[in-house]
Amino acid sequence: MIWFSLFKLFPGMKSFIQWCDATSIGTYVRQAAWAFKFIETIHILAWVVLLGTTMIVNLRLLGILRGWSVEQIANRVGMFIHVSLAMVAVTGILMFLSNPERYYANIAFGPKILYFSIAVVYQLTLYRYVVRSTRRGIPAWVRLAGGFSLALWFVVGAFGRAIGAV
Repeated sequence: MIWFSLFKLFPGMKSFIQWCDATSIGTYVRQAAWAFKFIETIHILAWVVLLGTTMIVNLRLLGILRGWSVEQIANRVGMFIHVSLAMVAVTGILMFLSNPERYYANIAFGPKILYFSIAVVYQLTLYRYVVRSTRRGIPAWVRLAGGFSLALWFVVGAFGRAIGAV
């Protein structure tokens, strides 16, 4: 895996990090005893919903789940995917603002943001095409796309978990 801190890649961001640290939202989240814990709980719950719903679609793409078509499943869980993705992003920004210097220097935070960005772009662009292309069956390249999506989201989760450990 790739490990890097944003500090090493973008040392010129120091003034932006200081601005983030001085924001009233960041100060509130940092000082209120309950705020960070509450935001982190919502972040993790939204992450579980995001991972669970994308996993259902991906397991169908991989041919492991049977029954409904990929498009039917994607239509049923699409709202949950988009809402939980938005909640993960918003709560992640709030947690970042609570201690931006810590995240800026953390060697797991940079890769998490990198893989999260790749996963979001993939989810909102190519992945939609993959889901729509399953109307006549599930070819090998679609299975590969589902496996890639699943791997991306699990890597994001692994780096997110690693933030607290390093």
